[in-house]
Amino acid sequence: MQQKVRRWVGKVRRWLANRPPLMGPESLAVVTEDVRKLGIGAMGAGVLGLFAPSDKIALGDSVALFALGAIIWVTGIMLHALNERSRPDSEE
Repeated sequence: MQQKVRRWVGKVRRWLANRPPLMGPESLAVVTEDVRKLGIGAMGAGVLGLFAPSDKIALGDSVALFALGAIIWVTGIMLHALNERSRPDSEE
């Protein structure tokens, strides 16, 4: 049984290594742009909640929304940098 599992794991690893990527560089560029825009929007909503407090949105919720937006925005920037590094230099 253990040998069957090892063969299956090996087969899955080979399949994963040889298959084409799920997303190309152009698609990843579009996704990173959208993620950055989403983060900026969440940060803007958090700032709006800070300066225009109401009974429905507490101060802590606004801070949490701003922090979540910052995390999303930084994730988008990191994905963009990763995408730029993985592209081959076409200017050579």
